[in-house]
Amino acid sequence: MKSLKLKPDAFLIRNSRVSRIDRQQPGMRAEPDSGTNRTDLALISLGVATTKALKLREAGHTVTKLKQMTRAELMKLGLNKLVVDNILGSGRPPVPPKNLIEVLYANRFTCCVCRKQKRGVIVHHIRKWSETRDHGMDNLSVLCTLDHAKVHTKSELTQNIDEAALRGFKQRWESDIAQMDAEAILDQSRQHHDAWVYFNHQRLFNLAVQNKVKFSDLDAFEVAKRQQLCDRNGFLVPRNLDTGWMYNDGYGPVLYAYVRDVLHATLEKMTIANISDDLERGVLSALLKPGDFILVQGLHSFAKQNSVDKGPGQTTDGIRKANSVSVEFTLDRFEATSSSAHGRWVSGTVDVSSVIRVGTTMSEGGKLRIQGTVLAIAMGFSGFKTREYASFPYRAGVYRVDDFDEDDDSWLDDDDDDDDEE
Repeated sequence: MKSLKLKPDAFLIRNSRVSRIDRQQPGMRAEPDSGTNRTDLALISLGVATTKALKLREAGHTVTKLKQMTRAELMKLGLNKLVVDNILGSGRPPVPPKNLIEVLYANRFTCCVCRKQKRGVIVHHIRKWSETRDHGMDNLSVLCTLDHAKVHTKSELTQNIDEAALRGFKQRWESDIAQMDAEAILDQSRQHHDAWVYFNHQRLFNLAVQNKVKFSDLDAFEVAKRQQLCDRNGFLVPRNLDTGWMYNDGYGPVLYAYVRDVLHATLEKMTIANISDDLERGVLSALLKPGDFILVQGLHSFAKQNSVDKGPGQTTDGIRKANSVSVEFTLDRFEATSSSAHGRWVSGTVDVSSVIRVGTTMSEGGKLRIQGTVLAIAMGFSGFKTREYASFPYRAGVYRVDDFDEDDDSWLDDDDDDDDEE
């Protein structure tokens, strides 16, 4: 299997409302999108293909409106019998929102068999729901309309996709996707050597140990050890505390090279989710759990919590907030990697990329708070965020694209429909 080489493309901003469902690019996104629209999700949960869901929504249809139509009217819209049964309540219940979002994102809205990103997809039950009553993640796969037809067809001329083969396709594709965002971060870091403006050194080295990183194999290890920046086991030697930031001496470049090597070696063993374009309460509530690692790019605000300006203890709160979602963490500015990092990139309001370990997620007053521990912060990365969250024209041609159309929000609140009969 060929490895996937991810390269950032030119990003186009459009003033039309677009949906993830037929514009998704695995890894780095090639175009902005509106995230996951509730109407689209509600239709997909009932077996509608993503491309068909988009057309139905653009024509003004919602699940609520479709339920009021006759069978003949639904068939005239091009919906098949099984989907019509599901809409009218005589078929299976909808896939629960959390499971649906999880499987779509785990597959990047892309068929696990052909991996062709521009094809519409269907969420398929590997074993029939009527036999298993199973809407679980392990029983759901994402197939394009062509491969979905093949799953339901037996042929003597082409290779059939049976249950075992489909599970294999699903496992391999989801495994490849799990590494895409970490690989994209590494690609950006290699292109921009001095991009990292902050490291949480204790957390980073603890994580490196957990992931069995061998410090002595790193390129900068011997130089760092020779200059007594780390001990023979690879752990950092305490630095001069009577300075604004710990890299503030002639050994700073060597220390930076070594810590950056540690970060790279650790990232190579991790799964990280880039959520920069997915700051939506429903999506992140379904996707994130404590211990997950995320990357978020965009405007961050940093606020000092005390007057300490030298040595450890320069406590600073950081937050990335958009679309009723906030990602919050606390850092020590002493661990900034340079004078500009200390004075500019972890101060005030700046556009940076943060790698964060999720601690808690809380819904409060219609907003989602994600609190975690920041691992590292970089400036100068491109392509991780392509979506505009502003509710007014931010610049020519850019408009709000995150409004939801679904007029029956209860679909997102109840995922306990599995007992309904097909």
